[in-house]
Amino acid sequence: MNTLTYSYSLPAKIIHMGLAIFGIAAYLSAEGAEHSDGGFAYLLHAYLGFSLMAFIILRVIRGYTGSASMRFSSWSPFSKRQWLLAVEDVKSLLQFKTPERGMHEGFAGLTQAFGLMVFAWMGATGTALYFINENSNGTLYEIFEETHEVGESLIPLYLILHVGAVIVHSLAGSPIWGKMWRFTK
Repeated sequence: MNTLTYSYSLPAKIIHMGLAIFGIAAYLSAEGAEHSDGGFAYLLHAYLGFSLMAFIILRVIRGYTGSASMRFSSWSPFSKRQWLLAVEDVKSLLQFKTPERGMHEGFAGLTQAFGLMVFAWMGATGTALYFINENSNGTLYEIFEETHEVGESLIPLYLILHVGAVIVHSLAGSPIWGKMWRFTK
């Protein structure tokens, strides 16, 4: 049973929903955009990516100005404590025990930071691709295109880690998904 009492604010839930919806939709529409020369599939992918980027920007703003629990300073992926907690979490998982941590702590915090970085990378490189003229800036365009494709290969890894963790917690009797997706008290 999940004994943690933290909860997410409505703005945090809306931002999470925007990241999930637009991030996954942009990812799923990517294949059609590759074979479209500025047509509907390309524009659909681009506008889904722009929407994702808007939610990334909102999340970054909240990461510096939001509540203490949502600020980046409280869950830096670069802190020694975060990595020590993550190692403990992996050890627990290897013993078939589900770690219970606070918001953004341990392996969950590293996973969430990884996801934000990947989606920000995709949004930034995708935006650059949209505004760079391939014909006049071919080399620059190619650099951004290749780096965008690197990010594209990391999204499934992130989704497996994040969604997989939610499923594992649910199967272990700690349905943490309700902390993010329940909009009533």
